[in-house]
Amino acid sequence: MKITRYRFDPATLVQALTSDALLDRYQAGIADELPSLADPAMAKHLRRMSALAAAARAHGFALLARRDPAGADGLLSDLLATATWHGWELPLAHLDDVEIETAGLPRGLLGHDSEADGAGVWVLDPATIGLARWRIAGST
Repeated sequence: MKITRYRFDPATLVQALTSDALLDRYQAGIADELPSLADPAMAKHLRRMSALAAAARAHGFALLARRDPAGADGLLSDLLATATWHGWELPLAHLDDVEIETAGLPRGLLGHDSEADGAGVWVLDPATIGLARWRIAGST
């Protein structure tokens, strides 16, 4: 699978992805996209991600992660994919694009992501993550 690799610090990245400002920007983007989205599965996915983002904003990401580890991890993956696609500032350093076998690697920054839509993230080593997009913004 083709992935984009980034150098990162886990705690700093999770803090940036779950900041109120980034969550607000993410939810605004979903609200803008949903009315024109023709794919029912993707619309369902985005509604779920928006609800998870709202829960993170209302109760804190740590509580969301304790209550729904897979959902919280899926949200982090989608937040990362969205932010990097739009060029939003994140504490990451782009390394390269590579082909890699991801079978057997835990998915998500927390190791619990099981979302089928959007994007996948793998922690490749303690300072490197890989990101693959399954749906490119603007694609049908």
